[in-house]
Amino acid sequence: MKKSNILGKGYILMFALLLLFWVIIDARLSVETVLVGSVASLAILYLNRDLLFSKEEGGPLTGRFFLNFFSLIGTLVVEIIKSNIQVAKIVLSPKMPIDPGFIKIPVKPKKNVNKVLYGNVITLTPGTLTVDIIGDQYIIHALTKDTIKDLEDSVLEEKILRLEVDEK
Repeated sequence: MKKSNILGKGYILMFALLLLFWVIIDARLSVETVLVGSVASLAILYLNRDLLFSKEEGGPLTGRFFLNFFSLIGTLVVEIIKSNIQVAKIVLSPKMPIDPGFIKIPVKPKKNVNKVLYGNVITLTPGTLTVDIIGDQYIIHALTKDTIKDLEDSVLEEKILRLEVDEK
């Protein structure tokens, strides 16, 4: 694997984004916040350098990539809200109409980062849990059969796949 330049554009951009995220979460701008955020951001970059910046996994950080990524985040928020409402209806119903089950769905993303990202996206939506990735299949537990049907060719999977399409 080719070594990445520590001062490359990708590193600087990711450092700035991680530091910005840190400052937003801390909700105050101070010297301590920036120093601790900088150390944390550098540690994250160092520990994930082979994952984030290799051609096989990370790919180029283009404007289109960020548009697709933020589109994924927006869609994820909407899906989490819809899933929360659905799970609340189930839990608050006197009959508790749950019909849990496991399903295997094919792993469509090619990159390991995107495979894990999609597994985490599934787990973040209430009522579903990614149990494992075995070979070319996700093992997912869902609260209802309707949820299982929604996982097949989901809009979130499409958004994840768009992150891979832009690369040449």
